[in-house]
Amino acid sequence: MFRIQFWTAVLLFIGSSAGASSAAAATMRCRINQQAWSPCRMVAARPGERWVLIWKQRRVEFVHDGTGQMRMRVGQAENWREVEPFWTADHSLCWGAVCATGAIPLE
Repeated sequence: MFRIQFWTAVLLFIGSSAGASSAAAATMRCRINQQAWSPCRMVAARPGERWVLIWKQRRVEFVHDGTGQMRMRVGQAENWREVEPFWTADHSLCWGAVCATGAIPLE
């Protein structure tokens, strides 16, 4: 329960610190299923609510509803699935099998 509440607070903080109409973007490295890291970009039209990771031919979308539930889909033709974010020992932030590292915009 603590993990969900903690991430809800983090994501709400992201949303409140960026402003409702601004678009945040960051360049990082991403991977899926333990593949090699690749340069990627995070774009958040509504920080804390809706953001996208983009790299190579991949597009991973995220939605957070403010209640602790976060959903992700890999590619626009895929189904949404619930994920729980977690930090790894190498300081990567992961959502299921998708991980990002670098200057992740958490503030």
